[in-house]
Parts: sequence; C-alpha cells; structure tokens
Amino acid sequence: MSRFPDPARSRAVLIGVGHFPDAPRLADLPAVQENVAGLWRRLTDGATGVLDAEHCEVADPAGSTADLGRAIGRAAEEATDLLLIYYAGHGLVDDRGRLYLATSATRSQAPKYSALSVDLLREDLGGSGAAARVLILDCCFSGRAVEVMTGEDGLVDGQLSIAGTYILTSTTANAPSYALAGERYTAFTGALLTALDSPRPLSLDEIYRGIAADLHSRGLPRPMQRATDTAADLALARGPAEPDGPRAVPVNEIRFHRGPAATRKQMTGGLGKMLGTMALFTAGLAVLCAVLNHDPGWLLAMPVWFGAISVLIALITAVTLFSTPREAELIIDRSGTTVRIRKKGEITYSSLIPWRDISHVGVGSVNPRARQVYAGNHLLVVRLRPGVPYRETKGMLFPDQLHGLGYRVVATVGSFSADSAQILAALDRFAGDRVLHTEQEFLARDPRITPSMF
Repeated sequence: MSRFPDPARSRAVLIGVGHFPDAPRLADLPAVQENVAGLWRRLTDGATGVLDAEHCEVADPAGSTADLGRAIGRAAEEATDLLLIYYAGHGLVDDRGRLYLATSATRSQAPKYSALSVDLLREDLGGSGAAARVLILDCCFSGRAVEVMTGEDGLVDGQLSIAGTYILTSTTANAPSYALAGERYTAFTGALLTALDSPRPLSLDEIYRGIAADLHSRGLPRPMQRATDTAADLALARGPAEPDGPRAVPVNEIRFHRGPAATRKQMTGGLGKMLGTMALFTAGLAVLCAVLNHDPGWLLAMPVWFGAISVLIALITAVTLFSTPREAELIIDRSGTTVRIRKKGEITYSSLIPWRDISHVGVGSVNPRARQVYAGNHLLVVRLRPGVPYRETKGMLFPDQLHGLGYRVVATVGSFSADSAQILAALDRFAGDRVLHTEQEFLARDPRITPSMF
C-alpha cells in the first residue's frame, strides 16, 4: 500500500542545469528547465501533490556548484520524513570512473573541482535525519550513482538500510541519457511526469515500472533503480482530487459520436455543393453556345455529358449512403486517441494512437480549399514522436509540409458534431502537457513550421 510523505516534514531540491558557459563541449539542454517546472507543478499541486510549495525548492540553474551544495545540505538538515533530490543535466565521469553532475560553473576538463560530486551528495543524503531519501538523476551515466550508493561503505548497504532509500536513474552506468529534438521534456523525465499523472497513486516501484515500459517501447535505454526497506512504497502523487460534494462518477473517457444520419448529412451536403457547381458550369456552357451562335453542336454536347455524369454520381452516392450506413466514434481517454468505424453494428476500422507516441496534440484549421466539401472546419492534429509509424493523411485536408514534419490528422472535428473547445477540453483532461491550445503554441513549439501551413 502506498504511503504519502508528511508535507510539513519533507523537503525537496529540484535542479535543472541546461547551459554550461565554461564547458563549450557540453551541449545546451533547454528541456531540463521544462523538466523542473513540470515536476514542481506535480509535486506541489494543491489537490494531487505531496509537498508544500515552500518546501520544494527549485535551484537557480545559473548557481555555482557551492550554491547547489548548500541547497542540498539545507534540505538534508531540515527533512525528517521525505528528502527528495532531483537533477537533470549532464553527467560527467573522470578518469577514475567517478560520477559528477555538471553545473553552470563546470569545466568539462576539471569536473572534480567544478561539478557536483555524487560522492559528496551521498554524504549529505546519508547524514540526513529523513525517514526516506529519494534521489532521481536524469543524466548520462547516471547508473553509476547506483554503484556509488550501493558499493562498499555505500549509502544503501550501509547506514540507510533501515531508514529507506530509493535511487532512480535515467540510464545505466555506461549509457547516455536522451533529450530528443523538438520534445518538451527529456525522454526519462517525460515518462516520469506521465507516470505521476496516473489516475491513482503510484508507489515509487510502480512509477519505475511505468517509466521503464515507456522508454523500452521507444527503443531508449532502460532506467535503473535500487531501494531499501519500505522506500519503494512511497508515493509522489495522490491521483485525482476528491470532490467536495457527493462522490462523483470518475470520467474515464470522452466520446464524440457520428451516426449514419450525420454521415449522410455531411456527404450529401458536400455532394449538393459539388452538383450545384457542376450545374452552374453546365448553364454557363449553354449560355456560351447561345452567344456564339455558330456551329454549336460540339458545345451543346458538353452540357448533356455533364448532366449525365452528375446524375450518375448522385445515384452512386445515394446507393452507398443508404445501403451501408456507418457510425463513427472519436474516443479520447487515458490510453490515447481512438477512431472507430462501425458498419451494421460491427467494428470495421479502429485506430489507436497512444499518448506515449505523441509529442504534442492540438486543433488546427482545415486547409481553406477543403471547407466547401467537409462539414468540420478544424482538424484534430498530433505530432508523432520520431520513428512512430502511422497511416497517410496527406491530401486536400492537410498540407504536405506538415505531414512531412511528422504531423498527422486524427479526425475532422466538425464531422463529430464537436467544436474545437470541446475537443481541447477532452485533451486537457487526458493528454496533460502535450496539449497545444492555439496555432501560436504550435509555432512556438516547432520552429520548422510557419503560419501558412495552417
């Protein structure tokens, strides 16, 4: 059974360092600031968090190594229940295999004197009076911290075997950690935040298994963990807030339905517009024949042909619509987005895109040339993570440029009798920080796209 920490007796220090002015060989990591912001929001949320905001410190990313050390030391002294230390940035290894955490003052050639030593971090955690100590490292070679903490005279096998310690690292001792281009968070912390968004409280062991499954599904290095005593039962999020009044029925999914009548209305509307256009064109040809008034035989034949083709199209469409009625559903839930099509009560098509495959999601305008045919004027659009396969959605509805950048159409919003606000509300409930609410947010998230693409 999960245990929640006492907020008044718990302390946390969240460190995210993404810029290294004295170490040009270390690439900037802009995602780590989003990591820290996202984790702080979840840990201190008034309804679902487990920590008080004033006791969850976000360290200055431009602070010196000594500044970070003082913040950790202060938290270690004050904590009597939970002590949580989180770091995201670059991990460095010296010639003796010792792990250091890079700071804004780090020089890559001299980490011993300019970076945060995991050996010293071990001493602070080991000397704390906290009942539970949690160390989360999102950096390259972070698995070495497990060796430091569990080796001879180490943190876990030594003085903390009773009090409880949990170490969670983004990768193994010899592997890199990943911050994928265009992603809001690093791969590991993104998976951690997804686990914290679970509809029920998860223990640290359950959080670890969720992260491991997420990273494995994307072909990324497997995280590591080590625990002693009952630390594995600790929970870092409380799940959904309890309602103030009578217990509400939990919303596990939101469905948008399109029945046979709506399908017929949509298609017949488009057909009517098309036939109307062809009728005007036919009338125009007839007027042209009358105006020319010389040898009009070949022109007079064209309206006849257009009329015949229009009648044939109308007949084929009518037979299709009324002989094989179809229903469709757009389902947005905790697993992802699903589109299902039923014919005569049986599912003939089903397509699920899980959240783990989606970098971001939102609603975009339909290409203007498509608005005369399709009832909806917006599209539910997802940006897939690199390497995720998905069916083609190019064509009149969607600009080829966006398709080439990994964006795909899930559904035409209006065809499900919904508007963009309803779809975005459903996404906000289940998709978390992946949701982009405006086209400006799309443009800000991905510098490769331009306003003309929407």
